[in-house]
Amino acid sequence: MKKVDLSIVIPAYREERRIGKTLDQLSVFLKEDAFFRHKNVEVIVVSADAPDKTHDIVRDKSKLFSSFSFVTPGPRVGKGRDVKAGVLKANGKAVLYMDADLATPLIHIEPFYKLYEQGADVIIATRGIKRHGETALRMTISKAGNILYRLASGVWVEDSQCGFKMFSARAAKICFQKLKITGWGFDMELLTTAKMNHIAITPVRIHDWRPVPYGTFGESIMANSLHTFSDLLMIFGRRLNGYYKTTK
Repeated sequence: MKKVDLSIVIPAYREERRIGKTLDQLSVFLKEDAFFRHKNVEVIVVSADAPDKTHDIVRDKSKLFSSFSFVTPGPRVGKGRDVKAGVLKANGKAVLYMDADLATPLIHIEPFYKLYEQGADVIIATRGIKRHGETALRMTISKAGNILYRLASGVWVEDSQCGFKMFSARAAKICFQKLKITGWGFDMELLTTAKMNHIAITPVRIHDWRPVPYGTFGESIMANSLHTFSDLLMIFGRRLNGYYKTTK
């Protein structure tokens, strides 16, 4: 079998409104892009059990891709569990996970992959608080959360939560093996593991990122903030006891 160059993992819990269109656009992009036309790319969609038509739509769209997997990990646990399930199934030399809402345009896949080819192990999209903060409350909470994350993890990035990140296969193995957080805070734990194992993190500012109606910001900002604070406490404790360091 031809070696897989890139695995694209898309978590898609209750995404019947857009997953079909997203897969249509991704299929066209991979076939028409001058760079990826010559690459072997696999697409992995992960969807927990949900009372909508997401699973039916994904199965129908699977024929659009030469290499496609649909992972159904069971009852809903959290986005972190779903992304981990997809990454563990990936065969690519590099692995990208991205949100189903396409808030980060597909054109950014190519420059991310080229950074990987140049030796980058972890490449993350960053948005800037002013770009993704829709209200004063959200901006204040985002800024405070980022400061707390820097203190808890030792990772100094302006945005740890954008749902568009690429890992080399080596970095993915190290980071996802240590992943315990199953909810929204999983991004922070992945980057903490990278930092603790001296894996460089390359941030890329995405100037055309845009919030999408009913997208990943659809849930309560206060509820998510409380969960994130709890995750930060767990990350800080695990960092102190050396959990994230991989034994060679």
